Amino acid sequence: MKKSMLISLICAVVLSFGVASMLYAVDAPGDDLIITAPEGMKVKPKGDQPGKLQKAVPFAHSKHESVECQHCHHMELDGNAYVLCTSSGCHDSLEFRDKENAKDIKLVENAFHDQCIECHKKLKKEEKPFGPTACGKCHTK
Repeated sequence: MKKSMLISLICAVVLSFGVASMLYAVDAPGDDLIITAPEGMKVKPKGDQPGKLQKAVPFAHSKHESVECQHCHHMELDGNAYVLCTSSGCHDSLEFRDKENAKDIKLVENAFHDQCIECHKKLKKEEKPFGPTACGKCHTK
């Protein structure tokens, strides 16, 4: 009697962990996500002409299923959704990139470029399937 009760208790605990993880799992957006520059983003002038923002970047979450969510979304969960990259205190600088801030991780542009392009280059070096590394291959929309 005690043995069957112990086995039942162990099964109940294991099952509850599985159910709990499903309840708190965050659903990734679909493959129709478009990454755009945040509102108010400044653009570097081209001589005496105003500059232009790069085109938006389509992003397919399904192609990144093997990557842990926290690898890219390193901010804590806020309720049942990840904190936006451009949230205050993270990558919230809207300045354009120049020599003085070329390495500043607070710049949205640097955060995405460092995260995405560097990962794609690493995969390419490891001779694994990799994503685009050239401007026009990401900025298509």
